[in-house]
Amino acid sequence: MTEFMQLVVSALGFGGIYALAALGLTIIFKTSNVVNFAYGAMATVVAMLVWTAHADLRLPTALAWVLAILGGAALGGAAEGGFLRPIGQAPPIVSIVMTVGLLLVVAGMTGVIWGFGPKSVPAVLSGPSIAAGPVSVDRNDLFVAGLALAVALALSLFYQRTRLGLAVRAVAEDAEVASLMGISRRWVLTLSWAVGVAVTGTAAVLAAPSVGLTPTMMDDIAVFAFAGAVLGGLGSLTGAVVGGFTVGILADLIAGYASANLQLTLVFALIVVVLYLRPQGLFGRSTQVRQ
Repeated sequence: MTEFMQLVVSALGFGGIYALAALGLTIIFKTSNVVNFAYGAMATVVAMLVWTAHADLRLPTALAWVLAILGGAALGGAAEGGFLRPIGQAPPIVSIVMTVGLLLVVAGMTGVIWGFGPKSVPAVLSGPSIAAGPVSVDRNDLFVAGLALAVALALSLFYQRTRLGLAVRAVAEDAEVASLMGISRRWVLTLSWAVGVAVTGTAAVLAAPSVGLTPTMMDDIAVFAFAGAVLGGLGSLTGAVVGGFTVGILADLIAGYASANLQLTLVFALIVVVLYLRPQGLFGRSTQVRQ
């Protein structure tokens, strides 16, 4: 039992990273109904910007974070305006192709600008683990998990308690009606892409110390985060958080009791079973189409 509890606690760090990445993906999907397959590569740019601001420009860590996340937001807004907006109401397959193309462009340019070799990035927190009964909790893992929950709470309050959040929800519910009410769908989509990339970029910054900072560092993380978003229900912020932490815990348990090579296979097998029983995901809403 102690081993099981330790594996669960040890998964908090990557569970929080998956939750943040899933949140970024969900924010974009919630308003644009587009699955941004380039979100991992775009998040990597944010981590690279943190490294540049901190290592090359010698800026304080907190300032480096702020500037890099703002840079990620600008990248997200530019991607929506330059790549997705011109295709308008094109079929979903066109959006998929566009985001895959964006993935290739961003990943390639990241390698050209920053190089393909790994870069060392220190963890946000260091020091001895915290004893909690029979298990020990890594300080950095605890910080990552707490930050993921704090970001989710802040986003929830934003959507529920602010006029701007209400406008975003209106566009997500019915863009045509929202436009008739004077809400700019174009501006809301740009904002959603900016926030989505910024949130996912935060996940990349937190993951870099553990996986190493390279242009492909988010490849596996993006897949697990996507699994978490689908499991929780695409479009649900609560689902993204629960799904991200669930995938993180499942992956850690599979690695501990079976093999790390089976993590992706078994996690997706379980998700297939869940979606077979509940196609909209754990927290997603089912939609009915009138004939």
